[in-house]
Amino acid sequence: MAKLLMLFGLLFIACGNVEGSWNSGSSPSESDSSSSGAVSSSSGCLEDFVNWQVPPEHSYVHGSTDITLSPYLISANLITQGQYKAIMGESPSIGENNDMLPVEGVTWHKAAEFCRKLSAQMCLGSETIKLPTEAQWEYAINAIQIIDGYWEWTNDCFGPFPASQHDPSPVDCSDNFERVVKGTHNLEYRIGIHPDSYNMGNSIGAGYISFRIVKK
Repeated sequence: MAKLLMLFGLLFIACGNVEGSWNSGSSPSESDSSSSGAVSSSSGCLEDFVNWQVPPEHSYVHGSTDITLSPYLISANLITQGQYKAIMGESPSIGENNDMLPVEGVTWHKAAEFCRKLSAQMCLGSETIKLPTEAQWEYAINAIQIIDGYWEWTNDCFGPFPASQHDPSPVDCSDNFERVVKGTHNLEYRIGIHPDSYNMGNSIGAGYISFRIVKK
């Protein structure tokens, strides 16, 4: 009987040690996570760290034109400083330094570069993740979080709205042509901003320029 009790005691201690090792350590996904939420899979590809939103189905009319769009996902929130740093290495933000706040002070070219680098790190095609077109942004307006004081880059050049009724895409323009930003003061407002502008000195209604992304 004494031997049985001793054996039971040893088993109890061993089980306790195993349970302790499970509880004290983090799961692989937890240990790989950063403040940005970026997680790498076993294949080395970066997994999603963006809260994707499926735009709700509703009629979308731009001016007097019925617009239809192919399925896509759009980030429900603006890209944060933490997410931007995880891909680009540093944040250009000139406001409060906080990884949870939207990144701002971003030029259009840097926002587009973020999309290309994120696509590559997720092992996706170079055209998979992009800035939203103006039509994609407007269509998703009821599904995304708009933050007062922030303007958002789009992929469109400033000028006449594309004539195509299905998936209107940016008109062909030079790299230095003005790009459309969407604002919080008037959700349909279009304003052309030079893509190399560094937040225009925060002169657009004392707001910041940030961005969100779309995924095919």
